[in-house]
Order: sequence, then structure tokens, then C-alpha cells
Amino acid sequence: MSGRQVKLAQAEKGSILYHYTKSNGINGILNYNCFWATKSDFLNDPNEFFHIQGIIDEVCRENIKSPALNEMFLADSVYAEKEKNREYFVLSFSKCQDSITMWSEFGNKTGYNIGFRSDEIIARIEEAAEIAYHGLVVYDTKKQKQLIRKNLCSYLPDLLRMPLNEILEAGSRSRQDPSYLKACRKFQKMAEVYAMFFKQDGFAEEQEYRFIFKRQKDTAVHFRPKDGFMLPYIEIPLSEGNLPIQEIMVAPQNHIDLAKSGMEYMLHTKGYSADVTLSNIKLRY
Repeated sequence: MSGRQVKLAQAEKGSILYHYTKSNGINGILNYNCFWATKSDFLNDPNEFFHIQGIIDEVCRENIKSPALNEMFLADSVYAEKEKNREYFVLSFSKCQDSITMWSEFGNKTGYNIGFRSDEIIARIEEAAEIAYHGLVVYDTKKQKQLIRKNLCSYLPDLLRMPLNEILEAGSRSRQDPSYLKACRKFQKMAEVYAMFFKQDGFAEEQEYRFIFKRQKDTAVHFRPKDGFMLPYIEIPLSEGNLPIQEIMVAPQNHIDLAKSGMEYMLHTKGYSADVTLSNIKLRY
């Protein structure tokens, strides 16, 4: 897909990306230099992929004046069966160092938060696996609409060198029209990708940063039990050598002395010099 079609805000140079995880997760990362990326439709919020449909419906209704053409285009693009069964896997980080919502989601009682130097961790992940997309999750509805509108009203007409209404009119004469089919295919791919980066504004505090990987034919899928079901994931094994860890934070409900000292000792034995701190969030029990 053209880089112009999907635009995502990247991590700023010199920034820190935080990975919230449980104790067994941090153990795997530090011992094996390995991340786990979860299958996109098994993420924590099952409704997040339906969120984009409402955004797309609204943008299309505002910009395609004919209800019949609008209904036809949505049926043939966003709501049509996919030609290829693309499988995506997601690895999540955050720009927020100490977030109560992230702690509650990722192991409040047994959790840790690893702060990675963004430039270096992105380079190491790129070296380990082909990143399909990466960037900040978009929470602002206005921005989400703007990105969809740009695709519909600028990207597709520029790509096909014909106005949007002409593309749709061609489709109304023949649903097999090559320009119309291409527009539908491109719009469907765009929606598929943005669905993984659009979330409701109520989650904005998470400041999530996502890496998306497309499953290749030879990619092994693993499973782990979670809340009574099997969670599919793929491994992202990074090269040997210490990871670019800046700091590690201990979760709010994990403030036993051994949590901090045990992590400090683990880092020391592995040759890391990163600081270990306690979360500043005070929780009532």
C-alpha cells in the first residue's frame, strides 16, 4: 500500500516507548530478547475494530451525496468479503510512563513497565521482522474523520485520475468497472489498517504506540491461555545483545521490596545499567 494512503505519527527522535507487561512477560523479554505480538482481533478491547465503521459511514455520508452510490460503495468496499485473508499481529507500547489505565490492563499486581529508547528499539524490531505499519494510535474523532476523508476525496481520485463521483458512477453502470474495483480494494485495505490504529477518545490516556506485523506463510503462530480462551500470538525474536532499556518501573500494587530489588539484581547480572523505579500512582484498597 502506498505510504501516502496510510499516515501515522511516528515516535519522536530521542523519545522513550514504554512496554507494560506482567512478571512472566518481562522475564521472557530480558532472558530471550523476545516480544510477543497478539493477533489483531484478539486484543483487549473487542469493540475497537467496529469503531472505525461508524467513522467511515459518517464521512462517506457527508461526501457522497447520492444515498444509493454511498450504499453501493460501502457494500463493495468496507463491508465486502476480503479477497485475501490477511492476518495481522500487534505489539503495543505506550508514550505514557506511568498510566493507571495501562497498569490495570497489564498486570497491576505483578506488572512492570520497560522504557525503551525509541530509535534503537524500532531499529531492533525492524531488523527482527518486517513491520507492516507502526505509529501512534489516533484517539481524536476529528483527526480520524480527516484521515478517512483524505483517502476518499483526495487519495482515490489522485490515484485513479478521475473525480470521486465519476468513479462511483462508473461503478453504478458496472460493478466490475476496473477503476471502481480498484477504488473499492484500496479503500478496504485502508480501512483494515486504520481499524488497528483508531480507538475511542475515552482511551486517549493510554497514548498507545503500535507495531503491526503481517503474518507470512512461514510465520509460526503460538497460543497461550488467557481468561479461559487460547490467545494466538507470534514471536518477534530480537538479535542477541542487551536491549536499549532506559528504565524499568514497578506497578502500583507490586511495591514489595523484593519486586524492586529483584529486578535491580536481574538487570545487574545481565549487564544492564537501567534504573528501576516505583510507580508514583497511589491506589486505594
